[in-house]
Amino acid sequence: MQNAVSPRGWRRILLSIGGLVVLVAAYIFASHIPRTLSIFLIAAFIAFGVSPIVRHLEDRRMPKPLAITIVFVFLLLLIVIGLVVIVPLTVAQVQTLLANVPSYVATVQSWMSGTELWLQEHIPGFQAPSSAFDISQLGTQRLQELATGTLTSVGAILVGTATAFFVAFSAIVLSFFLLLNDSQISEGFASMFPIHRRETARKLAAEITNTFGSYISGQVIVSAITGVVVAIVSALVGFKFSLILGIVTAIAYAIPVVGMLIAQAIAVVLCAPQGGWMILWVQLIMFTMARVSDNILVPKIMGESVGVSPIGVMFAVFAGGELFGIPGLLLGIPAAALIKILWRYFVAPWLHAQLDQG
Repeated sequence: MQNAVSPRGWRRILLSIGGLVVLVAAYIFASHIPRTLSIFLIAAFIAFGVSPIVRHLEDRRMPKPLAITIVFVFLLLLIVIGLVVIVPLTVAQVQTLLANVPSYVATVQSWMSGTELWLQEHIPGFQAPSSAFDISQLGTQRLQELATGTLTSVGAILVGTATAFFVAFSAIVLSFFLLLNDSQISEGFASMFPIHRRETARKLAAEITNTFGSYISGQVIVSAITGVVVAIVSALVGFKFSLILGIVTAIAYAIPVVGMLIAQAIAVVLCAPQGGWMILWVQLIMFTMARVSDNILVPKIMGESVGVSPIGVMFAVFAGGELFGIPGLLLGIPAAALIKILWRYFVAPWLHAQLDQG
């Protein structure tokens, strides 16, 4: 009687089971070292993001250690400028924003009252609950809760800020050494494969590095340009919270599909005390800049960096957001690109082999 499963088949089954056991063990281990894992992940993304710039400098016959040093000196300079200039200005605008919360409540209350009058005039017999269009009490209550919560959580905020700085600094230092030793890391990755597969593993590592590096660096550059332009132009038209809006826009633009919609909704609220014309101007600025970024900056800076179809992009964004929240929204597209690369290198050849045998 012929055996239902060949020895080769049993070997594949055992290897699959062993791989699953390793993945489960790795997940359990990683869940116990979240801070260390965060440092290494952030360092990897920094290294991926600056690697295209380092390669560009190397192509100009600059020694690799010097190229990496120049890139990181520039990166640290940007961080210092952010801490010395941008952070204090942002804090000042946030303080002004909090001080103007009562005027926001009053403005929104006038909108609600106007909406109630319009509905009563145009819908015969319309009657709403007495508190449905009255947010003044709700606004006062929320302000009190916000003030109480802020005072009681000052210690936690300070500890969290210190931890964030420690993680960021450690990640920058680690990313420097990751870039400096990328060849050894690539060879270590290739050594995990059989000898006849190592060249393929090297090509896989190079393609993943190029894809992630191009996407991350391109996305950061485009998002930064978009946020800076929105901040400057909105400041020129007299918007009081232009720096906050620029930061929100830069972060939101990195979230495909839904990011700019959220940013424009936030802009409406921020512009409310300055009237309808300011809302219109700021919305026009944001919409125009988003179209410029989509149609000019992205093709020139990012190109086809990930090679994922528009439908795949939408699915990756929504699925990533549903599974992992904001990190999933930001990383959904590169994750989809990674899955596509792994499919092309491993799953597709296996499927072709099975079809050829059949």
